Amino acid sequence: MAAEAWRVRFQERVVEAASRMERVQGHPAAAQGHLALAAPLLADNAAASAARDRIQRVLGALGEASSDLAFAMSVMNGAKLLVFSDFPEGNAGVVLHDAVEDVEEAFAMVDSCCSHLDAVLLLLDHPRLPGVDGLIQEELAAADGDLQATIGNAELGTELAVGARQDVSRAN
Repeated sequence: MAAEAWRVRFQERVVEAASRMERVQGHPAAAQGHLALAAPLLADNAAASAARDRIQRVLGALGEASSDLAFAMSVMNGAKLLVFSDFPEGNAGVVLHDAVEDVEEAFAMVDSCCSHLDAVLLLLDHPRLPGVDGLIQEELAAADGDLQATIGNAELGTELAVGARQDVSRAN
């Protein structure tokens, strides 16, 4: 019976991680919508102010995604330790290791995206700076690329974590 207790703990942790990862996938998608609306920035002060508001909403969504990613990484690492100690012959530990790496990359991409958006907020304060529109567009494009990478890595991490859970379930 005690030998099976680790499976229950493992299953709970992977389900928790997958739940958080599903939430994570919604945050960048919402952020993308706001980011797309922020593109026509400097037509006037009102447009720049509206862009600032949208970017702040994106940063809020990314903050929530960052928190969920950190939680998911922690829970997956705990599940990975359970698997390696109690089910070393299975493949689930390796799969979870790969899932954690994808989540770590998604976490890094969220941070990078926030940095680009912070740069946009700074640039919006200098509308007369030569070439500022181009710099803002470059930062927004980089932020969008980071969002795409976040979504892709979060999806892959979720799929791998669910796959690891299924591997352990089949081993019963």
